[in-house]
Amino acid sequence: MIFMNSKMAHSSYKDDFKSILSPYILRFLGTKEAAGSNARCYLTALREFDRFATRENLKSVCIKQSEFEAWRCEMTGNAATTIYLKCCIVGQFLRYMARLGIPCYIPIYPRKPKNLYVPYIFSEEELKKIFKAADELVFVQRNFKCGIFSIPVLLRLLYSTGIRLGEACSLINSDVNMSSRIILIRNTKNKRDRQLPISESLYQVLEQYLIKRHRLPLHRMDEPNSPFLISLDGSPLTGESARRWFHKILEASNICYIPKVGPRIHDLRHTFAVHVLDKFVKGGSDIHCCLPVLSVTLGHKCVSDTEYYVRITNQIYPHLSDTTSAISEYVFPTITMIK
Repeated sequence: MIFMNSKMAHSSYKDDFKSILSPYILRFLGTKEAAGSNARCYLTALREFDRFATRENLKSVCIKQSEFEAWRCEMTGNAATTIYLKCCIVGQFLRYMARLGIPCYIPIYPRKPKNLYVPYIFSEEELKKIFKAADELVFVQRNFKCGIFSIPVLLRLLYSTGIRLGEACSLINSDVNMSSRIILIRNTKNKRDRQLPISESLYQVLEQYLIKRHRLPLHRMDEPNSPFLISLDGSPLTGESARRWFHKILEASNICYIPKVGPRIHDLRHTFAVHVLDKFVKGGSDIHCCLPVLSVTLGHKCVSDTEYYVRITNQIYPHLSDTTSAISEYVFPTITMIK
């Protein structure tokens, strides 16, 4: 048996875990944070596993296959994606235990469920309504932490560049170079920094935003490390605040929103990709050759991640199949009815 050094335990979450596994879970979380990961992403699954160990009164930290399967069966009824993620997290923890020399069952990860979500692609008319509704938002509560001030520029930024909401909210002033018209996207989902050009129309929007922001009675907001998109009190705009305002904007735009279905603010990114592909093809470009350019812009690891948008584009703009070259026929296959 390996005894834990209490100084090595990750004490930030010590009150979350009560079972015999708690010191090992805390140390596991500590190693994750030391490696640069966000430990909070692991909390829900590990809390549930810890509660299971407490409820079953496990006497040994050597987790057996039967014990893991019993915990796994308790998730019946959860979404397939939820089950997959929780099994992966607990599997990582059990592998960590094995590396410490503790014989534990090492589960085989379940097959990753397919993403069945169909993104909502906004039409140009709907985008006009969304931007108009964003410009007409009214500040009705004396809550200076709300992000109403940055919402109009945020939505235009998301659609004009295709960046993720988290990437936009993480921008600092030094990331947005107005003189060279370049936006630097750092600390991305795929750990790859990238530079994106600022179009003329987006430049005008950002310029107007900066002029209005400068008029706010706030200190140090123009410093290089200060957040670019802010709430009225100068704090960074949060994704949660942006989503709440976006739901109100959809309602004002007469676009039906269904909770947990959409449209989502992330669909502005999908819309950007589809509209870019449509513009490429209408301009006479080979859509297959344009994919690497779009892939880099979106920050994807490989072009295959971007090909998803080709299928969406073809569904929304069927005429593209008639304008693409022979190379793209492999991207848009023709299916013949066999009688």
